[in-house]
Amino acid sequence: MKLQTRIQLFTTVVLIVLLLIASTCIYFYFKNTAIASEQNRLVNTANNITKEINKKSNVSMEDMLQAYLIHDGLIRIVDGKNHAFVQVYRDHVYRDIISNYHNGQFEHVFPYQGSMFAMVSIPVIHENGEVVNLQVIENIDHLHENIQNLKWVLVITTIIVSIILFVTSGFVGRLILLPIQRLTNTMNTIENQGSFEQIAVASESKDELNEMAMTFNRMMTKLEESYLKQEQFVSDASHELKTPLTVIDSYVKLLKRWGKERPEVLDEAINSIESESRRMKYLTEQFLLLARSEEMNTPDKEVVDIAAIIKKTVHVLQPSFKHTIHFNNFSDPIYLFLHEQSFIQLLVILLDNAKKYSDADITVDLNESNGFVRISVKDQGVGIPPEALEHLFDRMYRVDKARSRKTGGSGLGLSIAKRIVQLHEGEITVESVEGKGSTFTVSFPRLEV
Repeated sequence: MKLQTRIQLFTTVVLIVLLLIASTCIYFYFKNTAIASEQNRLVNTANNITKEINKKSNVSMEDMLQAYLIHDGLIRIVDGKNHAFVQVYRDHVYRDIISNYHNGQFEHVFPYQGSMFAMVSIPVIHENGEVVNLQVIENIDHLHENIQNLKWVLVITTIIVSIILFVTSGFVGRLILLPIQRLTNTMNTIENQGSFEQIAVASESKDELNEMAMTFNRMMTKLEESYLKQEQFVSDASHELKTPLTVIDSYVKLLKRWGKERPEVLDEAINSIESESRRMKYLTEQFLLLARSEEMNTPDKEVVDIAAIIKKTVHVLQPSFKHTIHFNNFSDPIYLFLHEQSFIQLLVILLDNAKKYSDADITVDLNESNGFVRISVKDQGVGIPPEALEHLFDRMYRVDKARSRKTGGSGLGLSIAKRIVQLHEGEITVESVEGKGSTFTVSFPRLEV
């Protein structure tokens, strides 16, 4: 069963049940109230007659009862043997209504010869000292007819309203499911065409369905960006691997033709093949590092002395750098909760990046402020153009591909660095001026020890 049909049926059934309950309550409330009001009026009449009887006037009992006879009814005196020995009436047919003696006050509604009657019976003391019943009976066909008319009005109203509710709930169901239908159609289009379609969103609407559509659109935007980045990554990676393979293939062919006869060609080919092989190995290692950083969700963290790790890493890397790495610690001993090897890898990436694009000394600053620990790696190199800063941490992105190939860059290091920082709930930023250098700053929440 479709969701729209379920909504329609469920809504209709619930509302019809509520309508039936309301109609039933209205019917019985009106019926009971109307009958109770009629019986109270008969009780008042009987009480007035009782007062006249107690006065013991010279008026005969029949004349007294005749004075209080209601428009369409019967008044009678019934003895203990169920015999009505005095009765006055408007219609001779009423005198045949069965009379019964009751010990106490009694109120009753009963049918007689196709009509409805209301009766009130109260005990009184007759002039002979006998306890008898004074019974006042009235034809209430008009009241019964009104009650029946109300019943049919409620029945017909319930049927009409139920039909309206059924039709309306179907319309409401279609209205509610319209964004879902749009979502389904859009997803079918995406599946069939391989595109990244989005749902039209009514900007003035603030309901949950509109929020669902906006969430879907944001998801599609991110998927499209991710797909384009992945496509660019594969293209760049293929190009990067294709270049050394082409060089190696060319020199292998050269060796086949001239390697045995010309030693200088042999040396040149071997050196080039060795160089390109190292480049392929480096690229492969970078790809593996990136894959591992993506898979690493919750690294095993521990409390470490951040200054000691930076100092040790700088000491290990210094021999492979042409220029000096200066480490400045502007804070007291600082402890962070992190994965030590990942943090060392982050430092190596930032320092290696500074080394490639700078011929001057490199400065590493460690300081703490406003509850955050900041590590800055500053070089005095060529700098980065402003338009390249927002793409700097994208995979395989390089500011200058020719320069990157010359320095051995792969465009993966900073992407890996950003991933490591994110896994430690930190932030990495860059400031750069062309011709003056760049400063990469990593911020982590400080651990209170």
